[in-house]
Amino acid sequence: MIRLVLLMTLTLTALFLVLSVFGRGDPRAASRPPTVQASRPADGGGGLLPILTEPAAQESPAADPPADLVQASTQTPEQVQRFPGPPLRPSPEHAGRTPDAPAPPPPGAQGPILYVTGNRVNFRAGPSTGDRVIGALDGGAAVEALGPTDTPWVNIRDIDGRIGYISGQFLSSEAPN
Repeated sequence: MIRLVLLMTLTLTALFLVLSVFGRGDPRAASRPPTVQASRPADGGGGLLPILTEPAAQESPAADPPADLVQASTQTPEQVQRFPGPPLRPSPEHAGRTPDAPAPPPPGAQGPILYVTGNRVNFRAGPSTGDRVIGALDGGAAVEALGPTDTPWVNIRDIDGRIGYISGQFLSSEAPN
């Protein structure tokens, strides 16, 4: 056991020494290409000579962007959606039906009329999700409340005369627009 601890200590010390000696500097500096700067020759000649310089070790994040930088928003063309083909038509089950007209109330309704607010809501034989599903009502369907309307489950009658329960969160006394 002592040999194992001694071996681990020796390995960690060697690793620390190797990293201390060879691990200095910026490891990404070698992967950056050198930059080219132009300067005038010392003899006063008219031409410019390229000089290779190493990149800066630490670039300031608060530096102003270069003047010749082009913003991406000016380079990106506007996306235009084109839909080739014939004009859109309503599907056969919705043809001739106006969405603004509320559904008619159930025939012979005597209780308050409520409207379904969900897209497609199940109504059940009893007041819980564990009870059997009797049917489903589309959004905007008018139903007659047969009991109190301020409970979690409301006893209702639909336009076909079926009696069941629907969750009160999917019912509203106001007709849909």
